[in-house]
This record gives sequence, C-alpha cells and structure tokens, in this order.
Amino acid sequence: MADPQTLRQLKIKTGVVKRLFKEEQIYREEVVSAGAVLDRLRDEGADGADIRNAWCGPATTKLVEGARMVPLLGKHRPERVMKDSEQMIPRTRKQLEEAMVALEDLVNALHSEADVAATQEFKDAFSIVQQVETAWKGEGN
Repeated sequence: MADPQTLRQLKIKTGVVKRLFKEEQIYREEVVSAGAVLDRLRDEGADGADIRNAWCGPATTKLVEGARMVPLLGKHRPERVMKDSEQMIPRTRKQLEEAMVALEDLVNALHSEADVAATQEFKDAFSIVQQVETAWKGEGN
C-alpha cells in the first residue's frame, strides 16, 4: 500500500503546479484583454489622458466555473492592469518552474513504485506535468 504521506505530498505539489499554471494563463489573458481595450481606445482617437483615465467596462468579463461571471479587468485602468500583469508573468513562471522541478523529481522517484504509480494522485501529477510541458513546448520554451 502507498504511504499516505507520500500521496499527500504528491497531491500538494500537483495542486501547486495546477494553481501556478492557471495563474500564469490568467495573467497572459489579462495582458491580451487590456491590450485590446487600449488598442480600441487608440483606434477611437483617445489621447493619452483619456487612455490613462479609462476604466475597463463590463465587456471584459469571462464565464468561469459554470454560470459565474468573473471580471478579467474589473474596474481597473487597462494600462495599469497590463503593466501589473506583464510584471507578474515572469514571477509566476519562475515559481511554476520551481514547482515543476519539485513535482517532476517526486514523480520520477515514485514512478518505479507500482503501488504508488497506480494511484489517482500519481496519475493526476503525471498528467499535469505533461500538460505544462506540452504548453511550454507550444510557446517555444
């Protein structure tokens, strides 16, 4: 039988990688959304002061978790959202890379243990490692 502490560590590390991976994707989406708002404002002929004082409207929401609408930009200025998100992407990526190393090391160490390799926790961990690696290959990293 698999050690409960090992499975717990596997589950925790998997959750950390999932959260950071999702967080990085959200920051990237915010940069794109804020960029679209800024482009629209510039296309409409807004000057610098208008752009700085612009607030993101309700069109910048996204359907998440069923029927709940979550604002991507909320009531924030698009320039600020874009700047903050651009700054968070490298930080989140660094944390994700560190978490991935820890999870990959654990997965590789446990791969030879048949009782652990057959658990759902191991399958979830292996799946998220492959998902993140595939996403990174797709973006050229």
